[in-house]
Amino acid sequence: MACACRDCLEHSRTLGIANTPRSKSAIHKAYRAAAKLWHPDRFEGNQHKRLEAEERFKRIHAAYLALCEHFESPAKRQREAEFVTPIQPNPRPTIHFGDAPGCFAAPNFPDYVRKAVEAAHLDSTEIPIGFIDLSGGKARAARYILLGNHKMYIRDASGILSVVWYVDMGEINLVDLQAQNKAGTWQRIAETIAGKAQRYALHINRLDGSRFRVLTDDPDDRVKKVVYNFLRQMKSNSQS
Repeated sequence: MACACRDCLEHSRTLGIANTPRSKSAIHKAYRAAAKLWHPDRFEGNQHKRLEAEERFKRIHAAYLALCEHFESPAKRQREAEFVTPIQPNPRPTIHFGDAPGCFAAPNFPDYVRKAVEAAHLDSTEIPIGFIDLSGGKARAARYILLGNHKMYIRDASGILSVVWYVDMGEINLVDLQAQNKAGTWQRIAETIAGKAQRYALHINRLDGSRFRVLTDDPDDRVKKVVYNFLRQMKSNSQS
């Protein structure tokens, strides 16, 4: 008898199984199909896609092992499942940037943003939610932040696309730079001449404690705050 606990329902979805598997052979078949689809060697010529595939492949393998283990002891797992409320799909997340320039919320993407999203080659389960153009109008969408329903993407000036899953996010901190280091007189004069300096830095870490990205100079502070709140919400939803 298949296990219907919350964890197994999540693992089943990871393997592409719509409902709980009815047999171990169904688990094996789904695992082979998912592992073949997301084997990192298939993306040898695409570095950012290979990194995503490596993460997917690890999740697929972990889901397979857990489903097999739970299937061996259905009586215990079935009793647990009696107290589990069926998982309801989360509503599609939204984001609001106000009138911040270069920021767009789905589905109101201009054509050049749609082209940038298409060029990122998102998988079929990823839905774009928000887009922040960091190019400053010099080379539109050459640098950007893309927020999806499962992952955060950041494309830097070198064209490298870095990706982190919300479920793999660790600490997210909005750091007050002025509180950390009070500016001296000459520094304040320099900032006045150059324009208003950014007060906050957004620190984004992975679950293992490693640093994913620090956003300091761009986007501006009000956009950092929007992204900060969005990431906290998505992290909470994905890890609950």
